[in-house]
Amino acid sequence: MAAPRGTSKNAGISWRSVTPAPLILLQGSEELLASRAFETVRTALRGSAEIEMTRFEANSYERGELLLASSPSLFSETKLIEIRQLGTMNEDFLNDALAYAKSPAPDATLVMHHSGGVRGKKLLDALKAAGAIVVDCQPLKKDAEKIDFVAQEFRAAKRKLTAEGSRALVAALGSDLSELAAACSQLLQDTTGAVDQDVVDKYYGGRVEATGFKVADAALAGRADVALSTLRHALATGTDPVPIVATLAMKLRQVAKVAGVRKSSGQLASELGMAPWQVQQAQEQARNWKAEDLARCIRLVAEADAQVKGASRDPEYAVERAVMQISLAARH
Repeated sequence: MAAPRGTSKNAGISWRSVTPAPLILLQGSEELLASRAFETVRTALRGSAEIEMTRFEANSYERGELLLASSPSLFSETKLIEIRQLGTMNEDFLNDALAYAKSPAPDATLVMHHSGGVRGKKLLDALKAAGAIVVDCQPLKKDAEKIDFVAQEFRAAKRKLTAEGSRALVAALGSDLSELAAACSQLLQDTTGAVDQDVVDKYYGGRVEATGFKVADAALAGRADVALSTLRHALATGTDPVPIVATLAMKLRQVAKVAGVRKSSGQLASELGMAPWQVQQAQEQARNWKAEDLARCIRLVAEADAQVKGASRDPEYAVERAVMQISLAARH
């Protein structure tokens, strides 16, 4: 079975599918995913029995604590032991954990988080050799992974999020996964029915990331009025023109990559390192463009990039001129 989107081939399972087991290793530096995994296991155990929970920090651990925490309970309670900071574990924890991995307590669930680094590699190897469940907590770096994350947040709540809505949400808040998750929670609580781009824009349309994409998409579609009004509002409220020009350049390059190429979005996505939805959007935008106009506008945006980074006394005029020229070129 293929690994879920957002999960590397060797990293393990998604936090959404983890279930209680004697040994569980959360591996990766994304604290939100690790917290979700801890909570998923916790909730599953609480739903089936009374639990006795113990928490340790591996960097301040004292010898013998793991053995004591995992010893049979007088009241036959299920043991849940949560351990963080494996990346800075001390020697006492390393030695006790290596011994424990050889013979885990049958009535205990041990969940450990290693956020990265070389410290503890011996223990990680021992845990995996002992059959520990490995949960992927690596950061989501690609937009496609973040879009899949928000889609699953809404799917879990049995709510509909449109494709345009998910793209807009990631464009506005995709730089921080915790913030993205909080936005999903807010939209789920504050809205009813399907969440589309208009709803997302109402809540988060003023974000810098979203503004750059809205300006670029309108310009490449030849909608000069929308592109310029959005740009002017952004500049008037203090948005730096540099990321807007960078987004224009990225969008033009994407269109140039797919223009005239007769391949499926899936094939091109693999070849170009783009998400399938990015390829589809670029293919739609490419219908408005001629090769010579694309080349000219790419040069124009390169000039604008230099101007907004100090080569011009009026960087706002430089980006406005670039947006206008792109919008006019897209109409032909």
